[in-house]
Amino acid sequence: MTSPALSPLARVLACTGFAEDWYRWCDAKRDWAAEATGTYEDDSLLTASGGFAALTVGEFMRAYRAAGAKVSRGSTGRRSFTVEVAEGPTVCGLAVRLGRGLNSQECRLAVLADGERQGEPEMLHALALAIRRSQGEPDPNPPYPRPIIGSRSQLEVVSRGIVDALGQVARGWAS
Repeated sequence: MTSPALSPLARVLACTGFAEDWYRWCDAKRDWAAEATGTYEDDSLLTASGGFAALTVGEFMRAYRAAGAKVSRGSTGRRSFTVEVAEGPTVCGLAVRLGRGLNSQECRLAVLADGERQGEPEMLHALALAIRRSQGEPDPNPPYPRPIIGSRSQLEVVSRGIVDALGQVARGWAS
């Protein structure tokens, strides 16, 4: 069976280790505090019922800003915001929509070069799966996970990693 051709965006992300990182960021069982640079007094968001306390959109936005991105509020009713990372004339714009009652992140990435959008926006979870498939790796279970933030240290690590990946895309877009 032949894998479908990767989109230009997926080809650039494939060179960054993004797919492996994406599935790691979705692993709720990791020791995120060991990977975080900050320390958080109220790190765990686990509630007595076994779910996670929902963070505010503002807390997500602060984490992405701390990671070095430009962040602007989207729709307040939809729990969304936009993350931008630029390198010269290339801008990676990530629309982030948070799940209701969860700290899940649905992320749609678009690249602009010299003000022109390069292809259609693509979902990060779909890009990660396409890259894995192109490398002959089996589909993970579930195949399309989203990071569900269970601690403030996980939010720090994930936002820092996503901002880094966007920067690599912006730098590598022209090459």
